[in-house]
Amino acid sequence: MSRKRKISRKHKVVAGIGAVVMAAGIGAVTVTTSQAGEACAGLDQALANNQNFIAAQQAAPDAQSEARIANRQAVIDLIQQRRAAAGCVD
Repeated sequence: MSRKRKISRKHKVVAGIGAVVMAAGIGAVTVTTSQAGEACAGLDQALANNQNFIAAQQAAPDAQSEARIANRQAVIDLIQQRRAAAGCVD
């Protein structure tokens, strides 16, 4: 003999709420991850721009190159801190 088990209304409501909560959690993680990816891409570009600037100053130095390089190195240090805070990976 086969017995069919009926699911009570209470169980259906609890299961429905659980599904909604899970979907909301997945959506939140997806949005956060995509925003972090965009932030990391922008920080990576800023880092590359500053590194290229330093390389150009080193290749053709002038009287102000040392000060410019020091300034850009400080900017690179700040970008690295922001990358770490954003969870960017190397």
